[in-house]
Amino acid sequence: MNKVTAEEYNLVEDRSRNGLPGPLGAEGGCISIGEVLGLYGELGAESLEALANVRQKPVELKRNQKVFSLCEGRADIFVVKEGWASLSHATSTRGQDICNVFMPGDIIGMRESFFESHDIVILSLTHCKLEKVSVDDLHALFKTNDEIRKAITSYVMVNDNITIERLRSCTHHRSEERVAHFLLEVYARFNFKGLLNSNVFSFPVTQDIVGELLGMTSVHVSRCMTALEQKKLIRKTRSSIKLLQPEEMARNTGFDRDFIYGHICLG
Repeated sequence: MNKVTAEEYNLVEDRSRNGLPGPLGAEGGCISIGEVLGLYGELGAESLEALANVRQKPVELKRNQKVFSLCEGRADIFVVKEGWASLSHATSTRGQDICNVFMPGDIIGMRESFFESHDIVILSLTHCKLEKVSVDDLHALFKTNDEIRKAITSYVMVNDNITIERLRSCTHHRSEERVAHFLLEVYARFNFKGLLNSNVFSFPVTQDIVGELLGMTSVHVSRCMTALEQKKLIRKTRSSIKLLQPEEMARNTGFDRDFIYGHICLG
């Protein structure tokens, strides 16, 4: 069946609110820094306990709320437990251009926290529940715990791969293929975290945000989405996407999941 059924839509909505048993959120949908980093490197009991003892503070954001984040010259770190948010790098000589979007199971500000005066602006695209993680505590573990250092490095490298793949798509493909490539990226990110059990996923990202990420106007994004539907490659609702032929989409766009999540050799 090509349509997004009521059952599939309700499952996506429930999953967005409560998580799905799997690699992340196994304990009632509670996503922690240890669970997230455990996807990117092997963490023993001592490492997980050390991460559990890192100082954390819950942060709740309403839709379209902004957070200007700078922690003593370094960006703050947030684990996304629920909802979607975008990230901008703000400087005195440049505007606040959106450079990435984050979904449940992502960490905002990890890479930026290792740079001085690399402040960030977080915009909540939906209602969000975040966990603000102590930069000092996490960086101290990075220096002293080899497993945690490898997991953090792997997380940063994988997310750099996502950005590289998106940039490659934007410079080598037509607009329709860029949009299809981005949908495959989101699908792969959900799958990697174990937050999907079908080809339907939550997608509450506006066409304006997609356009800014891919270098297109929102009108052009809308036309591309319509074209993908007409070709029976996707079905979309107000806040979800169903991939009807992900393999064909990957062939058409050159999307390479293995490049993003391939084995990282850190020694």
